[in-house]
Amino acid sequence: MKRISALRAFTLVELLVVIAIIGILVGLLLPAVQAAREAARRMQCSNNLKQIGLAMHNYESAHRTLPHGTPNCCTNNGFNWAVMTFPFMELTTLYNSMDASGNLRNTPINIQAAQNHRLPTWICPSDPAGSTPHMNRFAAHNVTPGHGLWYAASIGPTHMDSCPFCPAGATPSDSNYCCQGNNFGTGAGNGYPVGSSTGMFGRSIRAIKLGQVTDGLSNTFMVGETMPGHCDFLGLFSLNFPLSGTSIPINTMESNVAGAAGARIFRAAGSNWFRVCGYKSMHTGGAQFSMGDGSVQFISTSIDYRIYNHLGTRAGGEVASIE
Repeated sequence: MKRISALRAFTLVELLVVIAIIGILVGLLLPAVQAAREAARRMQCSNNLKQIGLAMHNYESAHRTLPHGTPNCCTNNGFNWAVMTFPFMELTTLYNSMDASGNLRNTPINIQAAQNHRLPTWICPSDPAGSTPHMNRFAAHNVTPGHGLWYAASIGPTHMDSCPFCPAGATPSDSNYCCQGNNFGTGAGNGYPVGSSTGMFGRSIRAIKLGQVTDGLSNTFMVGETMPGHCDFLGLFSLNFPLSGTSIPINTMESNVAGAAGARIFRAAGSNWFRVCGYKSMHTGGAQFSMGDGSVQFISTSIDYRIYNHLGTRAGGEVASIE
């Protein structure tokens, strides 16, 4: 007689134990995977800033001056600093397709450039908003929708129409370390002339040379990370304003765009730019900056606010270092 041996199968309890073990392993592995992905995204952001810094230096070599921040506020014809660097970032074809004598807000060919191109070098992949870079911008002065700007040129501690975070007070003066100049460095006022930005850039046609950064290129912010999903002024093709300042503490997660990722405080659209449009990122603990020498540095949210503002001035004479 042949003996029939019974096949042994998993019991329900054993199956549940196996599933639980797999779940625990996935739970342990997932944070590591996410951390590795964020590390790669952060590295891409750093590479973007390096490319922008190199483009700035190549522009200065070719023109003997850096690009100006923007052709004043807020309706003048001409390009802003970001568009002016396109020929030095392998975007010559796009640059040549645009009208430099026209307006970034209402000249049709320039509107097409702002709305029909996705430019990865200008997008930080760590920000969820980067998946949809064409977003509504402040319609009074900027093309909308338009390509957002994740890397803003630095005006340092220049007056952004208000300085609500400044412990030294909101009245601009040369002795106020976190509130100087007037109106993004645009018009005269508060005892300052036209073009009063204390950073490497301003919202005006005034342009500087690298040699005028007497505080030291390695200790002066040139361009830094920001989040256009929090600020409806920040646009790659914007006249008003493709810039940011250090008077807003780093990683201040306020927004004037409803539902913005990472924001903790929401304010009315088109308002509070002096609170919501600072340097910030979705990276843990701070944001990255391209310094005047083209190097990229990570600045922690724990940086002393005074030092942070000192790093924003190009010729303030302060003793300030990232180290």
